[in-house]
Amino acid sequence: MLFSAETLESEIRKLRGLLQMLHEDQPDVMEDVFEFHVTSLITHAAPEHHPRIRAAAHDMLTAIQRQPVRPNPNAPDIRLMPDLLVASAA
Repeated sequence: MLFSAETLESEIRKLRGLLQMLHEDQPDVMEDVFEFHVTSLITHAAPEHHPRIRAAAHDMLTAIQRQPVRPNPNAPDIRLMPDLLVASAA
């Protein structure tokens, strides 16, 4: 099933919000999630939209990665096994 142009634009905007959240909370998985979602968008879009999707997604990722991470001390720690990561760093 191919996305309509409106749906495609909506999904690209959703990706931006997701990347922003991951950049602030889980930057270590951001690029993997990004690749998954861009591939999904491309598989659901007509071939003539693929270059635009890739360009928009790349620009979006670059812009978000350039932003400083705003610390949120009230955010929950959602890392997998954080104690193990601390122990291996020591």
